[in-house]
Amino acid sequence: MEAIVVETKSRKKTDLLLKLSHELGLRSKKITVDDMEDFFLSRSIQDGINSGYTSKEKVLKALKK
Repeated sequence: MEAIVVETKSRKKTDLLLKLSHELGLRSKKITVDDMEDFFLSRSIQDGINSGYTSKEKVLKALKK
């Protein structure tokens, strides 16, 4: 599975892209900027844990502040 993110500045263009993807038989979903920020933050945290740069405990401690 692969995914792309397309950012538009208008609702009309977003709706057009969603309609086109539906017509092509593709799954699509509209996400907000907040959703994207959450995704990339969680990805960065997981990358840091996987690389040994940080630990789950350190991340949880930082999030509690």
